[in-house]
Amino acid sequence: MIYATDSANFSISRSILVLLLILLCSVFYSVQDCKAEANAKPQTGNGEVVQDEASGYPLPKRKPSIESSTTGNLSTDESVFSKLNAIIDAISALEKELEAKSRLLNKANTETEKTTILNEIDEINRLIKEQENTFELIQTGGLDLAKIEDSDDKTFDWQKNLLEILQPIMNELHEYTEGKRKILELQNKITFYQSQIDDSSKALKKMARIDQEALEDRALDRYLRVKKKWESLLEDSRHQLDAAKIQLDGIRLLEQEEAVSFGDQLKQFALGRGTTILMVLLASLSVFLILSLLWKGILWLIVREQNGRMSYVQRIASLVFSGITVLLSIVTVFIVLDMRDDQVLVAVTVLLLVIVVWALKNSVPRYIKELQTILDAGPVREGERILYNGVPMRIGRLNFFSRLENPAMPGFKLRLPLSELNNYVSRPHTDDEPWFPCKQGDFVLLADGRCLKVRSLTPEHVVLALGNGSMPQFYSIHDFLSACPKNLSSGFIITSTMGIDYQYQQESTTSIPKIFQEGILNRMQHEGYGQTIRDISVYFEQANSSSLDFKIIGTFDGAAASDYYMIKRDLQRFAVDVCNQQQWTIPFNQLVVHQQ
Repeated sequence: MIYATDSANFSISRSILVLLLILLCSVFYSVQDCKAEANAKPQTGNGEVVQDEASGYPLPKRKPSIESSTTGNLSTDESVFSKLNAIIDAISALEKELEAKSRLLNKANTETEKTTILNEIDEINRLIKEQENTFELIQTGGLDLAKIEDSDDKTFDWQKNLLEILQPIMNELHEYTEGKRKILELQNKITFYQSQIDDSSKALKKMARIDQEALEDRALDRYLRVKKKWESLLEDSRHQLDAAKIQLDGIRLLEQEEAVSFGDQLKQFALGRGTTILMVLLASLSVFLILSLLWKGILWLIVREQNGRMSYVQRIASLVFSGITVLLSIVTVFIVLDMRDDQVLVAVTVLLLVIVVWALKNSVPRYIKELQTILDAGPVREGERILYNGVPMRIGRLNFFSRLENPAMPGFKLRLPLSELNNYVSRPHTDDEPWFPCKQGDFVLLADGRCLKVRSLTPEHVVLALGNGSMPQFYSIHDFLSACPKNLSSGFIITSTMGIDYQYQQESTTSIPKIFQEGILNRMQHEGYGQTIRDISVYFEQANSSSLDFKIIGTFDGAAASDYYMIKRDLQRFAVDVCNQQQWTIPFNQLVVHQQ
C-alpha cells in the first residue's frame, strides 16, 4: 500500500482523538499481551520459530542446542562427515522401527495395545524430526532459520462487542496512523530480509567447506536439497529487500509532495470538525441555560410567597428538573452530531459518558447522602444554625454549593460544597439568639481593658483599631473570642470609687451619697455625651482603713462607647469637684509606725 498524506482534512481533529484514545491504550496493550502469551511457546530442540516482538517478523536466531554446541566443537571435516553419516544411519534405523511398530498396530486387538503402540509411534516420529533438524543444523554450521507463522486466525472474539461501539474511533485512528505504520512495517521488513540474507550467506559459506565426495549417496542427496533451499531463500530475500526499499522510498517521496502546512490543517479543522464541536457546545449550553433560568424563575414565583423556604415536594421537583435539564443537554449533543453526521464524535461522546459513569460509580453512597441533604432531610437543614470554624452560621440555601451567612456580617456570604457541609449537624435557633459578640463599627472592651473599634469582621479574622481608625490590629476568630470581648455599643456601665475622711462619718450613709450623685450628674449632663446618660448612682461601699469609700456607678447608651475612656476619667474628676465644693477632706493612706 502507498500512504497518501491528505492530512489536511484529518490531522488536527485526529490529533485530538489520539489524546482521547490514550484511555484505550490499556485495552489494546492487554490484547497484545494475550497474543504474545498465546504465540510464545517454549523453544525445544526442533528448531521452531522465535518471533521478534518489536517488528512482528521472525528473525533467524542461533539455536542454543546441544547439537549446535557439539557442532562448534567439531574441529575437523572428518568429524562433520562422520556425524552426518551417523545421523542418516540413525534416521534409517528409526524408520525401520517405525515400520515395525506400524505392522504391530495393525495386528493389535485391544484398545490398550493400540494406545501404547500409538504413543511409541509418536515418540519415534519426534526422534526422527529431531535427527533431521540436527542434520540441517550441522550442515549450516549451527544456524537455524525461523519460519514466518501465519497469524490470520489470531483474533479474539471478546473484542468484538467492545470494538463495535468504538469502531468509528478505531477507523479514524487506523487511517490517521496508517502511513506511519506502513513505514514502520517496511523498515521491519528491510531489517528482517537483511538478516535472512546475512544468515543465508553464512550458511552457504559453511556448506561450501563440506566435501561432497565424502558423503554417501543418500546423505549427498539430502545435502543438495538443503543447499538448494538455502540458495532459493537467499535469492528470494534479496528480491524482497529490493522491493521493500523501493516501496519505502516511494512513500517518503509521496509524503514530501503532498505535505500540507499547519495553517491549512487548522483551516480544514475549523471548517469541519471544529464547527461541529462549536455547534455542540453552543446548543447544549443554550438548552441548559434556558431550562435552568426557566426553572429559577418558576421557583422565584413560588418561593417568594413562602419566605424563601422550599417544601419537601418542591425540592424533589427541583432535583428532578435538574436531572431532566442535564439529560436534555446530553440529548442535544447527540442530535447535533447526528445532524452533522459525525459518527466519530458520537463514539467519543459515548466513550466520555462511560468514563464519567465508571469514575463516579464508587461515589454513589456519598451522592445519595448529598441528595438527602438537598431534599432537606439530612444532618443539616435550611435556615438552621451550625458552628463553622467557631463562628455561628445560618444555612441560607441548600444546594450543591450551599450558601452560609451570618446576620452579624451582612456583607459576607460563604459558599460551601455539600461534601463538606454534610460533616456538620445543624440545630434550630431562636429569633433573639446572638450570632456574634459584635458587628462592624461596634466598640468592644477586651479582657486587658482596651476599648477598640471593630473595623472589619469575617469568619476568619477580626480587625480592631482605635476610635479614629488608626493602629489596626488583626485577630483570628479564636484569639478574638479568647479575649472575652464586651460589646459597649449595646450599652455599658462604668464604676469608680471615691473616699472621704472619717470626720464625715455621721452623714456618710445619708446625705453624702445624694450630694455626690446630684453633683456628678449635673456636671456630666453638660458634656458631649450628656444625652447618653441612663443613670448615675452613688452608694456607700465600705469603711476603708483610712477613708469612707463610695461606689459611683454610671450607666450609658451605646452611642457613648467612643467616649469610654473620657467618661471613666470624668467620674473621678467630677467626684473630686464635689468634694472641693463641699470642703470634704480626701484622705491618703497613712503608715503607722510603732516603736518599742
